[in-house]
Amino acid sequence: MSNNTAKATKDVIDDAASSAAADKARGHSKEVIGTIKTKVGSLIGDEELEAKGRLQNAEGKKDRLKGEIKETIEDVKDKVKAGVEVVKEKIAGTDRK
Repeated sequence: MSNNTAKATKDVIDDAASSAAADKARGHSKEVIGTIKTKVGSLIGDEELEAKGRLQNAEGKKDRLKGEIKETIEDVKDKVKAGVEVVKEKIAGTDRK
């Protein structure tokens, strides 16, 4: 793998990782705000605010889970890459014998 290809691959992985963190943070904040809207709507009898809060909470869960999935995929990629390196080392080691 050339240095340019390796750098590009690393950049893509880093972007995905930061995207995962951003999705999780955005999702968490939407969940919190949605929960607050739901409770306030319920307390004051505003069904529309309560419904908007439930919707925002659900959107937040979706965003947070999307971030968690991205994070899991990146973890799997890292483990596969490490496994490939181990196999390469073993193959290179057996060629020397």
